[in-house]
Amino acid sequence: MKKLLFTLLVVVALGAVAALTCPKKQDHKDALMSVVNESINNRLKEDNLEGLGSIVGSIGSGITGAYLDNRLVVKDRFICSVGEIQDLKGEVKKVSLGLFGHVFPLNKKDLREALGASGSN
Repeated sequence: MKKLLFTLLVVVALGAVAALTCPKKQDHKDALMSVVNESINNRLKEDNLEGLGSIVGSIGSGITGAYLDNRLVVKDRFICSVGEIQDLKGEVKKVSLGLFGHVFPLNKKDLREALGASGSN
């Protein structure tokens, strides 16, 4: 009986911590922007255009940031949050999962497709 009570207490405590630290929309946007910036930088390296990195990176970040402001929907599931983007074809793609104060990008390929971009990462 003590083990069951202890286990229940641990589960409730973890649930409470998860609920209190559930990431918000800005956290998802920041994590996704990091993935996009990494993808832009890798693409510039592949194309030997690293010298243009800061200019292209800031333009790409600005456009992507505006797109995410309008298209990113974060659904709060109480103990976690899920980021979704409707791509240019109208399909909804899950692109991030937020749990315990951290956002995990789910699939970089789906994110690129939702943003209408291509690349190798």
